[in-house]
Amino acid sequence: MFTPDPNRLVYWANVEFSYQQGSKHHGEFAGGWVYCFVQGVDARDAMEQFQLEFAGRKLGIEFVEFVSLYNEVPWQCEEDQAHYDGIALQASSSEEVVFDSFEVYERR
Repeated sequence: MFTPDPNRLVYWANVEFSYQQGSKHHGEFAGGWVYCFVQGVDARDAMEQFQLEFAGRKLGIEFVEFVSLYNEVPWQCEEDQAHYDGIALQASSSEEVVFDSFEVYERR
């Protein structure tokens, strides 16, 4: 299980987003959701970093289900545990926002 370095806290969020004008998939997909991970001093700092990253990708944040410390998060299966712990570990050694796979929904 992932155990963070106390000097490099990793926060994660579940974010629903929309593709804005100028984004890579604008017009192709309406939006989607994604888990994202980043180092931060607190949840507010992490959210600010998420907002900057989404804006830079021309993605609108529609809804944030949560922003919380990723610390000993229990997953239902070992495969998920290893997957998300790996992303958290990557975020702990990076200064950038790290994303899981983007799940998208199509335009209607």
